Amino acid sequence: MRARQPRRPLLLRALLAGTVLAAIPVVMPAGAVELTDAVRSALQTNPDVGIVAENKRAVEYELEQAEGGYYPTIDFSASSGYELTKDNSTRNREKAGGDSDHVGMPVYDASVSLVQPLFDGFATDADVSRQESRVVSAARRVRETSEFVGLDAIEAYLESLRQRELVAIAEDNVRSHEQTLELVEAKAAGGAATVADIQQAQSRLAAAESTLTEAEARLRDADATYVRIIGESPGELYRPQPPLWSLPKSLDGAVEIALRNNPTIAVTRADVDTAREEYKTSKSAFYPTVDLEMTTDTARNQEAARGTDYGASALLRLRYNFYRGGQDINRRQELIHRIAEARQRHNRAMRLTEEEMRLAWNALTAARDRLRAQRREVEANDRVRQTYRQQFDLGGRNLLELLDAENEYFLARGNLVSSEFTELFSVYRILATGGILLAALDVPQLGAARSELDPTPPDQIDLERQLTAPPSEGGVGQGGEGDPTMMPGTGDGLPAPSVYTEPDGGASLDPNAPLDPSAPLDPSAPLDPNAPLDPSAPLDPSARNDDGFPEIAPIRRVSEETREANAAAGPVPNGGGEEDRSAHFTSLGGQSAPPVSDLNDDSARDPVGTWGMGAPGTPSKAPRAQLHVDSPSNGASASEAVRSADAPAARPDRSVSNDGAGRRAPAVPYGFFSD
Repeated sequence: MRARQPRRPLLLRALLAGTVLAAIPVVMPAGAVELTDAVRSALQTNPDVGIVAENKRAVEYELEQAEGGYYPTIDFSASSGYELTKDNSTRNREKAGGDSDHVGMPVYDASVSLVQPLFDGFATDADVSRQESRVVSAARRVRETSEFVGLDAIEAYLESLRQRELVAIAEDNVRSHEQTLELVEAKAAGGAATVADIQQAQSRLAAAESTLTEAEARLRDADATYVRIIGESPGELYRPQPPLWSLPKSLDGAVEIALRNNPTIAVTRADVDTAREEYKTSKSAFYPTVDLEMTTDTARNQEAARGTDYGASALLRLRYNFYRGGQDINRRQELIHRIAEARQRHNRAMRLTEEEMRLAWNALTAARDRLRAQRREVEANDRVRQTYRQQFDLGGRNLLELLDAENEYFLARGNLVSSEFTELFSVYRILATGGILLAALDVPQLGAARSELDPTPPDQIDLERQLTAPPSEGGVGQGGEGDPTMMPGTGDGLPAPSVYTEPDGGASLDPNAPLDPSAPLDPSAPLDPNAPLDPSAPLDPSARNDDGFPEIAPIRRVSEETREANAAAGPVPNGGGEEDRSAHFTSLGGQSAPPVSDLNDDSARDPVGTWGMGAPGTPSKAPRAQLHVDSPSNGASASEAVRSADAPAARPDRSVSNDGAGRRAPAVPYGFFSD
C-alpha cells in the first residue's frame, strides 16, 4: 500500500480574503472525513453494492444446484394403516363358506429407490458451465457496481466540498457589499454621495444575501446526496490529492487500459460465455438419456392377502424423444441468435467505454486549459476591484463601477472553484472508466467481487504502470508558503494543478522525469490563437504540452475568416437576451455566467445558481455514457436476461432529478462534473 500523503485542511478564511497562506500539515481533527474513507463507507453501506453482492451469492448456490445433476436421487416412501377390501376374491371366499364378502386387516409398505443418471446428453456438463459463467458475471457485476458507487461517492464528496467553498465565497461577497454600503453611507453623511447611491448599495447587498441563501440551500442538497450515497453525514471535508501517478500518459494508453480493465466490458464478456454454454444445453435434447434405477420394497397384507412380501430390482432405463413438434430445433436456433445478441452487447459496451474515456480525457484537458485563464482572471479582477475602491474613495469612480468590479470578482472566484473541482473529478472519472479507480485509491474490493472461477480477479488487475505517468513531486494538493501557483480564491494547500512547465527552461521533456509543480506561470506570455496545427499529425504517446501534461489530440485553430464571420453575425444571446460578455465563465452544466451589464438582474449575481454546478435539472453538455448492460446474473437464464430489455441498464436512480420547484427533470449523469 502506498504511503498516504498528508492532508491539509481547507482554510475558508484564506479563501474569503483571497490571500495566499502556507500549507501547513496538520493532524486531522475528530470528525474529519478523507475521500478514501468516504469511498470505503459507501462500498460497505450502499444498497446498490449490497444488491449485486447478494445476487452473486445466490448465483453461487445455483451453481451448486447444477452440480447436483451428477449425483443420484434417493427416495424413501412408507405407508401404514387399515385396509378394507371387497372384490371378486373376497366374494368367492364367502361363497366357499367364508365369514363375509369382504376382508379388513392392518397393512403397511415401505420402499427405497435410487436413480443414478449415467448419460443425459451432456446437459449437466453444459448447465454447470453456464452457471460458472454466471458466477463470474455476477462477481464482475459486483466489481462494476463498486467502481461506479466509488465514483458516485467521490462525486458526492467533491460536490459537498465545492458547495461549501461557494457558500464561503458568497459570504465574502455579502461582507464586501456591507463594507461598500458603510462606505457609501459615510460619504453620504459628508455630502459626497446621494440617497440613490445608498439605495443602489442596499439593493446589491440584498441581492448578495439572496445569493448566499441559495448557495446554502444547494449545500444542504449536496449534503443530502452525500448521505444517500455514503450513508453518513459529511464531517469536515478536505480537498483530496488525486492519484496522478496512475493516470495514463496518453489518450491511446487510457483507451487501451479501459478496453482491458473496464468492469462493464468484463461483465458482457462473461455474458457471452453464459449464452454459449446455454446453447450447449440445448444440444442435449437430441441425445437419449440413460439412468440406473434400483428399488427395494417390503409390504404386508397387500391386496387382502395376509403375509409379508419383499422385492428388489436394478434396471437400466433408456429414454429417447423422437419428435416434440420442432421445439428442440427452434430452441437451438433461438440460442444461436442469443449468442450473437450477447456479442453485440459486448461490442456496444466496448464502444461506449471508449467514448466515455475520450469524453473524460477531453473534460480533464478542457478543465486544465480553462483553469490557466481563470486564475489570471481572478488575479486581474482582484486588482481591479481594489483599484476601483481606492479611486471611489477619491471620487475617481462612481458606485456602479465599483459594484460591477465586485460582481466580476465574485463570479470569477466561483467559476475558478468549480473548474478546480471539475479537474479533480475528471481525474477520478478517467480512473473509473479504466476500471482501476479502487485500485488506485488503495481501497480493497469486496469479497463478493472475487471468484475462484474468474481468470482475471480484481486483486490481479495490472495498473499498466508502463502506460502511466510517474508520480509528481507536487501536484494537486501540494503547495506551500510562497508557492507561485497559489492564486487568490483557491484556498489553502491547493495549488494550480495544471501549472506545470518543462524542466531546464523548456528543453526536451523526459516523459519519465518528475514534473515541477512549483514553476511559475507567466501570465504575460502571448498566446497565438491562429498558430497552425496539423490535425492529421500522428499522436505521440510520450509528447507533452508546454505545461507538462500529455497532448490529447491536435486542435484545429479557428481561422481569421471564421472569426470575422462570427463577429459579423452579431453577439450570441444568453438567457437574458443580452450580449454574452462572459463566455469564459462557461459552467459545467453547459451554460454561461450571466452578463454583468444588468446588475439589477438577480441572475447576474448568482455564481452558484443559474451557471454553477449544482443547478438542479440542468443537463450536461456531454452526458456521461451509461455503461451498464443487462446480465443473466440476476438469477435468470441468459436468454431470459437478454430478452428482458433492449438497451443497457442505467445506473441506479440517475434518471430524474428535482428541479427545485417540485417538478421532475432529467438528471445530469455523474452529477455536475460532466464537461
